[in-house]
Amino acid sequence: MGVDHTAILGLYAQGLFPMDDPSADRRRVPEELPWWIADPRTVFELDEDSRAAVRRRVRRSLRARDDWELRISTAFDEVVEACARPRGPGDGVWLTPRMHALYRVLHAAGHAHTFEVWAGGALAAGMIAVSLGRAAMLESMFHRVPHAGNVLVSRTLDALAAGGVVLCDIQTATPHTLRLGAVQIPRAEYERRLRAALHS
Repeated sequence: MGVDHTAILGLYAQGLFPMDDPSADRRRVPEELPWWIADPRTVFELDEDSRAAVRRRVRRSLRARDDWELRISTAFDEVVEACARPRGPGDGVWLTPRMHALYRVLHAAGHAHTFEVWAGGALAAGMIAVSLGRAAMLESMFHRVPHAGNVLVSRTLDALAAGGVVLCDIQTATPHTLRLGAVQIPRAEYERRLRAALHS
């Protein structure tokens, strides 16, 4: 993998994303981290109407507590470590130690961040994001408090839009992200929108 953040960002700029394979034979290419494409690609739209629709879908979660607080990169390593834990029995882990090292390299260069929801003074949910130009790639998330994950998605989308981001990429869909309002677009459209986000 190396430590050259410009090479890593160059792969993101081509529309690729990293996911490690712990079962790979490290004796063959121990330094090579797998990079992937997805077709279709899954995104959250960041226009006001789309974000308002997400807020409506998670309004119960937003109202569940009155002390939800969004913070950015105040517990970076804790969030990455929590995202790396298996969600349940038999769940694979793609966020390996060398993935954590990649995110640390990007964080040091100002391109990886964690969006965090805190409640009652404790970390309730967190998400890893890689930023490049006006694009944000949401890589992984976790929650440990009921409703906090939904709150995190909604608050993060609002924060990205407020910061001028125009493309929010989540790579592949899950039933939950589709329920929240994520949409799938053809790879060619994603790459066109990515180029525009990188050069606007």
